Amino acid sequence: MLEQYKSHVWGITEYSNGAIILAPPCQVRRLDKLQRWYLHELGISDQDAFVNHNFAPPSLRRHIGLLGFLHKRVLGECHPALCQALPFGPVDIAARYHSKHLETFSGEIICNDRMYERSLYAFTRVYNRLPQTLADTPSVSALQARLTHMAKEKAKQGHEDWRRCFQNCHEINGMFPPS
Repeated sequence: MLEQYKSHVWGITEYSNGAIILAPPCQVRRLDKLQRWYLHELGISDQDAFVNHNFAPPSLRRHIGLLGFLHKRVLGECHPALCQALPFGPVDIAARYHSKHLETFSGEIICNDRMYERSLYAFTRVYNRLPQTLADTPSVSALQARLTHMAKEKAKQGHEDWRRCFQNCHEINGMFPPS
């Protein structure tokens, strides 16, 4: 049943992930609740489904997907217009976390900072806080596999925050404190 859900439902619910990040948190939680309800009906916890069946919560999949998208830009494997929209950041800031720092444009926010917090630019701040070893990963799929493995390890250890481990700067700083 999990494979059927992956095959038939994930494609529908994740088709618009790029737009879903802009949705208010209450709407995004509804997608997570849908999957949790399905697992509940099967008698499986979301932690067990993730650890044993690679059945991650939608929000975790979305966050790892967005970090993979940004990594694709860093690797230069994207459309040139995206390279212009997401330029590399100042070199002096880059040394703090890793050398492939992307511009966040956070200093240019005049209003509607809640909308910014749900944008791709806010995820550049999360990406910028990954350690150098992750930023140096040679492919998007390898980066996403490593991030999934890290989240799975947190879930195995029983950490309550494993579902949110790549959600924002606070969570990422807890995993990778700045050097």
